Amino acid sequence: MIPKNFHFIFGLSENFGGKPWSLCHYLSIKSALDVNRVDKANFYYKYKPESEWFERIEDRLNLIKVEPPEEIFGNPLSHVAHQADIIRLQALLEDGGIYMDIDTICKKPFDDLLNNKCVLGTQGTPSGVVEGFCNGVILAEKNSQFLKNWLFSYQTFRSHGRDEYWAEHSVHMPVKLAKEFPTLIHIEPYDSFHYPLYHGDEPYASSVGIKVLFEQDIDVDNSYCHHLWETVSWEPYLKNLTVEKILTENTTYNRIARRFL
Repeated sequence: MIPKNFHFIFGLSENFGGKPWSLCHYLSIKSALDVNRVDKANFYYKYKPESEWFERIEDRLNLIKVEPPEEIFGNPLSHVAHQADIIRLQALLEDGGIYMDIDTICKKPFDDLLNNKCVLGTQGTPSGVVEGFCNGVILAEKNSQFLKNWLFSYQTFRSHGRDEYWAEHSVHMPVKLAKEFPTLIHIEPYDSFHYPLYHGDEPYASSVGIKVLFEQDIDVDNSYCHHLWETVSWEPYLKNLTVEKILTENTTYNRIARRFL
């Protein structure tokens, strides 16, 4: 049984990767905690956010200061994203529960998935294209054998940042492991956690990509949550998000977000 322990990671670098704590991050955690009857919410950080929007949620979090790992099995971790990849696996192995990237928003509870040993969502499209299984949302029992195998796979880690191996272990490796150990993992379809994708190039999702979230107004019935792909959505959408915009502009994201203001 997967416990309702939630895990979030933020602030592993001093400048927050140029994306300081904002309204969208507040709504990420607020939605997760409000939609789910959470037993515990762990927040892992090195540099604590200083923001009105963090102060509004801080008292609901168990703050855990961490030192980002610099290597795994002797292989250097050169990017904060890869450091965060290791922290999430270790946290879930130790405590079990639900890890969510801070660029997500929850729509409905994960309750009907909690009887699984481990759950990942497809990073793919309605047309059947599968890029991998994304680690932006992970549900797992304590000491999950699948996560042990996943962490052990980092013996072959070789990325040095945004290079050709960037997503090798975070997106592609779990596909390989799921084929090897199918009884240890449950895979959710593309629209459960990670729809739409961050790009719009054919033959991927629709040609509008993340505009589905921020410029259109649709209801994705099967979604437990949406991944906002902050790397590409920050500048055009999330950076300048305001309460007024959420309340007055009808978009897929805004209609979900309103209930958590």
